[in-house]
Amino acid sequence: MQKFSKRLISLRKEQNLTQEHVAKIINKKRSTVSGYETEGKEPDLETVCILAGHFGVTTDYLLGYSDVRTHTDSVFYNDTVNFERHFNSMPANLRFIVSKCFDSFYLLLGRDMQLAHPKRLEIYQELLSTLQSLRAEIRKGIEAFGGNITNPVALSDLMAMQNQLKNEVSALLDKLMQTDMEIAFNLKEDIEDELSKKSAM
Repeated sequence: MQKFSKRLISLRKEQNLTQEHVAKIINKKRSTVSGYETEGKEPDLETVCILAGHFGVTTDYLLGYSDVRTHTDSVFYNDTVNFERHFNSMPANLRFIVSKCFDSFYLLLGRDMQLAHPKRLEIYQELLSTLQSLRAEIRKGIEAFGGNITNPVALSDLMAMQNQLKNEVSALLDKLMQTDMEIAFNLKEDIEDELSKKSAM
């Protein structure tokens, strides 16, 4: 449990908490927290879960079984490993296409990531999520009819889903443009305020 002790001390200090604060969080005495940190005292499962929840880490991280702090980090790492494996197994011409997609994706998000524009980032997330979910529905529709899209019912269903996709993507692009205009307007106001302050000096 030595790793648990080190992780608890580190997480507590990250949040500028005293042992007394941690004791209140887990509803125990300060001496118990001190025991966790210095005497190798082992917490019960409920305490581990409360601490992990409070510090926003996985129980495995807190106990020292993993160096991945959160489930999101774990999913991101696993996705990256799987993506790299699939990418490397593709023919060179397809790897080039996928690389271009990712270049475009990073260029699209890059500036807003640097400037931390929450509105635009939320719209990008919604846009990508909409594309992914509705394209998945269209694929399911094609598979449900065994690829026989000449069937009038199948064709009608697919056209309805495609129209829904177009409408939702169009609405999100309009929303993105509106956000761009709001940001530009606020930027213009900030510049004008700066200029008026300088001229008043």
